[in-house]
Amino acid sequence: MSETVKFRGSSNDGVIRMYEKQISDITGLNIDIQNKKIVVYTIKIKNRIYYINKDVFFETLDKLKNLNLHDINFS
Repeated sequence: MSETVKFRGSSNDGVIRMYEKQISDITGLNIDIQNKKIVVYTIKIKNRIYYINKDVFFETLDKLKNLNLHDINFS
């Protein structure tokens, strides 16, 4: 059984939806700080970027350690 992450987020069109994606499809996680006070969390799945909240970001990060990844790049 493959592990999934469920989240409510928005994609490029700005519409907020519920998503359920496979952990193995994640190609990137990003934290961006804008104007020294706004924190934006994004998750990249295949070639799409989704805007997510902090709780989903850290839940996903926690699940990624179960995959035994050796190199996680936060850029």
